[in-house]
Amino acid sequence: AVAADRASGRFLRDAGAVGEVRFHGEHFDVEGRSTVPRSPQGRPVIIQAGDSDEGREFAAAHADVIFTPHGSLEDGRRFYADVKRRLSRHGRRPDQLKIMPGATFALGDTEEEAAANAAAIRRAQVGPQTAIAFLEQVWGRDMSAYDPEGPLPDVEPDLSEGVSQGRVAIKDRAAVAAKWRALAEEKHLSIRELVIEVTGRQTFVGTPETVARQIDEHVQAEAADGFILVPHLTPGGLDDFVDRVVPILRERGAFRTHYTGSTLREHLELT
Repeated sequence: AVAADRASGRFLRDAGAVGEVRFHGEHFDVEGRSTVPRSPQGRPVIIQAGDSDEGREFAAAHADVIFTPHGSLEDGRRFYADVKRRLSRHGRRPDQLKIMPGATFALGDTEEEAAANAAAIRRAQVGPQTAIAFLEQVWGRDMSAYDPEGPLPDVEPDLSEGVSQGRVAIKDRAAVAAKWRALAEEKHLSIRELVIEVTGRQTFVGTPETVARQIDEHVQAEAADGFILVPHLTPGGLDDFVDRVVPILRERGAFRTHYTGSTLREHLELT
């Protein structure tokens, strides 16, 4: 049975009371027996996403997988070392938490074709309205009158109110705006081009051989235990990767040729 401890925010597991449900809280009381059979994997795989110190510590104590934005080799190695180091103080081994960054990819028969495909994908993902909306989150102003294909406006950000980027607060919008302005001037970027530049996630771009080698290098260098691929198209967005990259990863001994279990927990080799 699993119950939430409202006072501490912890989850309480009673392995000896499978099927028994007892919860008494502020808003409801539940007591009875569940007829749902126990999961073959024992408990769900817990995946934590978040890069704060609190998030890393929570993952080290409770999670099975971390979904992280760190994709570059050096950033990944620093993140990997920091989180794995935290596990021991929670009585856990390094192999009990898998670090799996989210990654996109763009393939081509040549490096030049792959780069062109990656640029086309990013431009399709950041339309004119999206670019303006993203800029407004940093500038704190209505920017709808500005041309997304034109330069950044001369107007400075309105710092009088806090603004959130999605669900994550931008702590120093003045510094972010200054950094963006310097980047736009250096590379002669329009508003839309700038947003594409600063919001681009780490991707593997290249021929299938290049992408397979890069993925393998990240794992061998302890920058990741694997990757969660985020295709730009759904469904079917992974077809090219499966057909062209997976066979090369298998040749390198970096990808399984068959499954040895039947659950996600077994596939991740979690205990």
